[in-house]
Amino acid sequence: MSVHCEPETYQLLLRLDLFKGLSEDELARMLGQAELVECHAGDYPIREGEQDKHLFVILSGKAGIYKRSLSVQKMIKELGPGECFGEMSLIECRSRSASVKAISHCRLLRLDGDQIVRFPDLSSKLFHNIARLLSQRLRHANDLMTLG
Repeated sequence: MSVHCEPETYQLLLRLDLFKGLSEDELARMLGQAELVECHAGDYPIREGEQDKHLFVILSGKAGIYKRSLSVQKMIKELGPGECFGEMSLIECRSRSASVKAISHCRLLRLDGDQIVRFPDLSSKLFHNIARLLSQRLRHANDLMTLG
């Protein structure tokens, strides 16, 4: 299950807000528990309502977050390289709140939530970064609602 990354991919991961504060050794340990996933355009790495605790990081390609409303699926956000998804189910241990569909061919890094928590020093840093990310998203949503 270990992921071997090219040096440039490894350096990209170290610069991501999701991995802020992790040393190279800590990131390497986390990658030792990760998988690389290839998705073709139209594939769904995550479906709304599924039970899963995987966190994904887009290494290349684009994906869209889709939410079902009144039996219509609407894209609510487009994601690109360096962005992550799946963090809400990882934190809440609840079913997926939205679907994620590959818009183009994507290379994804998949981190297993059950493996992450086995390393308290790593998981505390990662969860802190996820909390910051979710706070930023909530602040943005609040601004959209109040400012129009």
